[in-house]
Amino acid sequence: MKRSRTYIDKLNFVRVEGSYNAYLCCCYLSEPMDYEGVLPYLHDQERYYYDTLKYEKRMRSYLLGRFAAKQAVSALNGEENLTNIIIGSGIFSQPIVVSNRENTKVSITHSGHFGAALAFSEVHPMAIDIETINIQQREALEGQATEWEKQRINSLPIEYDAGLTLLWTAKEALSKLLKTGLMTPIEIFAISRMELHDHFAMCYYKNFPQYKVLGFTIHNFICSIVYPLKSELNMDPLTLKTKISNLLT
Repeated sequence: MKRSRTYIDKLNFVRVEGSYNAYLCCCYLSEPMDYEGVLPYLHDQERYYYDTLKYEKRMRSYLLGRFAAKQAVSALNGEENLTNIIIGSGIFSQPIVVSNRENTKVSITHSGHFGAALAFSEVHPMAIDIETINIQQREALEGQATEWEKQRINSLPIEYDAGLTLLWTAKEALSKLLKTGLMTPIEIFAISRMELHDHFAMCYYKNFPQYKVLGFTIHNFICSIVYPLKSELNMDPLTLKTKISNLLT
């Protein structure tokens, strides 16, 4: 897997009552041999499911997501043998971790050949979403945004399609955290406030004020990480953004 690139880092979140760790794994796999190199890391159950897949795009996204998830979970719970970590699926297609720590959770995302996973304790819920900024998706994303949201991104010094993608990833990340997926009406996840900083944005939810989302660009991608409102990431977002960006350079 010489052409593949992987970045793993610990994210520490500080609260009044203490701190909580999560591990982020980002992977970039571009060549067929990169994906083939993931196969030995699949558990027998995962390999059985993989062998039922018929379309190359779905096969690659499955391998990319599982590889990132297994590495993030391994970093969090100390299980060095990735084959021993099973990333199954719940009844709503949410990822389920089967490992030696029952309260380990994972959130998975991928866009093209770029994938990421966030492993964390059930005590401190989180989720991640990554999407490609694509002008051809403008009309579709506008249809999922409220008038206030569209006016807000128009008032900010941010490229319009990047802003629409930021809104989308913020909502999709929350839907993952809540385990509803996007089967719930999208307006439920409406944004009530957006703050644009030098290298990142913070968004807050109208109906879920207990959460906030950190969003930033990585080349032509938007990455959004949702976590509890009163938790503070013990890392400069620019540092995190730079480390992930280096993966794609």
